[in-house]
Amino acid sequence: KQWYQRRVAITAGLIQDKDTLKKFSEFCLDPTLVRRSDSLYILGRSIAQTKLGREVSWDFLVANWQRLTEEFTDALFAVDAYIAGVLSDFADQDKLDEITEFFSGQLESLGPGRAAYESALQSIKGNIGWLEKHKSAVQESVKTSLN
Repeated sequence: KQWYQRRVAITAGLIQDKDTLKKFSEFCLDPTLVRRSDSLYILGRSIAQTKLGREVSWDFLVANWQRLTEEFTDALFAVDAYIAGVLSDFADQDKLDEITEFFSGQLESLGPGRAAYESALQSIKGNIGWLEKHKSAVQESVKTSLN
């Protein structure tokens, strides 16, 4: 049964419909549907594995931050993984600014999750730098492979 649940959680993240991902995110916080021990993993790793999922997960994190920090105070390791999973793969300055602005008022509520937040910021900055450096080569490669 457990392998089946994990497979469902992982494949659910591949859904490319925003409304379905939002609904699935809400399901994750319902303990009658998803075990508490799995909910942040699903939100931060499964749903956030695609660009659309990352955006939905970020919006969900912002909208539910107070609830998440209250309900998962006993699972700080999971909050760390959730923060890292949602934030680390963003790669544009506007999103970095948005994340920094949001968390500037939340640093106290991060607790030990602050290290994951700082690490995610470094990942985003690295992603931005990599894209700036390799953007033309990637575009050329894609264009060549499509011809």
